[in-house]
Amino acid sequence: MDARDTELYQKVGGAFAESMASVFSMLTGREFQMKSVPGELLETPAIAALHQGTAILVKANYQKGLNGTLFFTLPLKEGTMLVDLMLGGEGAPAEELVGDSKDALAETFNQVMGSANQTLSDLAGETFAIANVEILAMASDAAAFVEQLGQGGFQDITLPTVQDALNTTIHLLFPDLLLQQLKRKLGLGEAPTPAPDPSPASVAATLTAPPRQAPVASGPATDSGNLDLLLDIQLPVVVRMGQTEMQMGELLKLTPGSILELNRSADAPVELLVNGKLIAKGEVVVVDGNFAFRITEIDTRAARIRSLA
Repeated sequence: MDARDTELYQKVGGAFAESMASVFSMLTGREFQMKSVPGELLETPAIAALHQGTAILVKANYQKGLNGTLFFTLPLKEGTMLVDLMLGGEGAPAEELVGDSKDALAETFNQVMGSANQTLSDLAGETFAIANVEILAMASDAAAFVEQLGQGGFQDITLPTVQDALNTTIHLLFPDLLLQQLKRKLGLGEAPTPAPDPSPASVAATLTAPPRQAPVASGPATDSGNLDLLLDIQLPVVVRMGQTEMQMGELLKLTPGSILELNRSADAPVELLVNGKLIAKGEVVVVDGNFAFRITEIDTRAARIRSLA
């Protein structure tokens, strides 16, 4: 394994370990500790033998930035224990994963992928996003795994998971083609071939050429044309009346007519967020039959620009 591969596995494994520990801890209210360990290149039949008995296969299909499907595997027992913790239980295992439990695990891995992809997107300077997550229960049958994963090599990154009620190992499986795409996106591809040594004549020309003088600024550096381009950038604007936190079990119990109590009194001002940053406060009004937002407090222009940087 060369230095670029080592850095790749550290960045990718670290992103998924951190996001998974954070999401699991948030949804269960218990502290999870996770780390990533680069494994080996596995063929599909070897993946079927990673877990004894039935395993859970998680498929995450990329739709933006990358082209391919990422996989996770974990034992069915520990997967159902995780779901029970999220639903407010003590981590009791179940013999199958169906219904609300399956939906809860799918939403959990949706959040894991969203968090990890944000980290990788920041590193690559390009947005990565998945279309959906699919949860399957798989017997340790090589033919069944071949049907779902296909033939080919998969880079295994193991994610040991430690929690008082749940200790297991989750396997992160990258198809080789998908991993190579990500490697290039993160700037860890093959090193460029060095240019041939210059000829003696060109060396002499370089050595004898007079140094170029740096241009001297004679006025303000602001480019109004560039500023005009910035003013055309679209940003998401959200009016937030309040927020709350819920356990996954409470979320799944919501029905039409359910009431959620927010963390804001009825007479408190409503917040205006731009690109996730608070810049103004005000009140909700009705204009021509539509809800609208009237600003009562707002930061200065300089403060708004700094908050969005």
